[in-house]
Amino acid sequence: MSDGEDAGMKRIGIIDLGSNSVRLIIMDIGAEGDYHQIDNVKETVRLVENAAPDGTLDPNNLRLALETLSFFARLCRVRQVDEILAVATAAVRRAPNHTEILMLLERETSIKIRLLTGEEEGHLDYVGVANTVFPETALIIDVGGGSTKLVGYDRRLKKHGATLPFGIVTLTEMFNMGDTIQSEQVVALGDYIGRELGFIPWLDKYEIMVALGGTARTLARIDRRRRGYRPDITHGYEMDAEAVAGIYRRLINLDIEGRRRMPGMSLERADVIVPGFAVINKVLEMTGISKIVTSISGIRNGLLFEYLTQDSQDPIVPSVLMHSIDNLIYYYGIEEPHARHVSNLALSLFDQLQNLHRLTSYERRLLIIASLLHEIGYAVNHENYFKHTFYMLLNARVNGLNHRELVTAAFVAASHERYYLQGFREYLAPTGPLEKRDMGTIMTLALILRLAKSLDKGRSGAVERINAAYDERVIRLSLYTAGKSALEARAALGHGADCKALFKRELEIESLP
Repeated sequence: MSDGEDAGMKRIGIIDLGSNSVRLIIMDIGAEGDYHQIDNVKETVRLVENAAPDGTLDPNNLRLALETLSFFARLCRVRQVDEILAVATAAVRRAPNHTEILMLLERETSIKIRLLTGEEEGHLDYVGVANTVFPETALIIDVGGGSTKLVGYDRRLKKHGATLPFGIVTLTEMFNMGDTIQSEQVVALGDYIGRELGFIPWLDKYEIMVALGGTARTLARIDRRRRGYRPDITHGYEMDAEAVAGIYRRLINLDIEGRRRMPGMSLERADVIVPGFAVINKVLEMTGISKIVTSISGIRNGLLFEYLTQDSQDPIVPSVLMHSIDNLIYYYGIEEPHARHVSNLALSLFDQLQNLHRLTSYERRLLIIASLLHEIGYAVNHENYFKHTFYMLLNARVNGLNHRELVTAAFVAASHERYYLQGFREYLAPTGPLEKRDMGTIMTLALILRLAKSLDKGRSGAVERINAAYDERVIRLSLYTAGKSALEARAALGHGADCKALFKRELEIESLP
């Protein structure tokens, strides 16, 4: 393997031959089942464009798809990929000669491609979403190039599914949406989508929508640019139905050049994006759903989780958050015994001081994340690792969190001295997910984490447990130790000034055998 010969490491490529684009991701999978994406390549092919009424594909588009797959095959060889998982979706599925097409592609590229049914597409979307996003109950929508998938899940269990025979490319052709869009086209498009959606009786059973695919990513990016939002992260980004409707109204009044100039617009989608936004907007209108969450996970992630869990036959992980944290610990080589001991000490302090700080299980969960991953920045450099920790927590995909939780945990994890206070205002609403009251939460959790880190300064577990007591004047920490702990006690006392400022009490520490 070109990037290392780690024992037990495997490298896989996952290819999605879609109706609009062809995508490849390359994943490293470690001996512990940890995984990390090392490449992500996309080519816009428009395989479904100009297809005949019976589904026969345009020869030029098929040739471009073949050239793209050949390129992906070469890239996989160069990156020393051990195994390729490839699937094809609606455009190939509808072609009357799809068997011959798949045989041709395999003969020319040596890539065996699995043809998905509409139901299988929706299921893989569900697996990718249920393992990576925070809403435990939601309606999934994936507007592709040639089909639209809808999946409803409740408490992470799939309940409903439907595949509609249209996507952004096919709708653009059906309603002849060219450079300039006429009002009668918009009305006809909306009426058609509404009629098709009307045959699905369960759509209104969900209160949150999770949107994925290129259309959803473009929608989220446009809204972030509009708001000047930080962090500039798509996965987990939240919008309300009114914002979606507003962007759609702006878009239908622009010609193609105006759409391309819209901040956040995907240039290769500008000519077909209007129908995609129309589908999402119409679903929101018909269901009354007010919140939409963007996911960058879908079919390819579903294939990954199926691959990782092939022995258990259950692709849904027990806990999205803890699965994600464990993956980061293993992949980035975080010193796990130290991280878990610091986390245990921090949680013990949190619990024993709960009547003083008045935080809840919600904030306790954020402390778990911050304490387990507070040294992830070492993967970049030990110097100023806390700054790297902040950046990595925002960008290394801690799944199962909304943006407010993610940013809060990042500030707490980066709480070396007072660095965590820098930049707080940049993430405040309305241009960010934080609220003013989150400053107090961050300061409290940061102090608890810094105390816990100090009490394992020697990384030996010398401080086995803590008894915390307090009165009107003092917080007293009694350390139960297995060996010398004077250095740890002295380091913890160094946070006495912050303890006084935050809790209005002096900090005292005693070591017990």
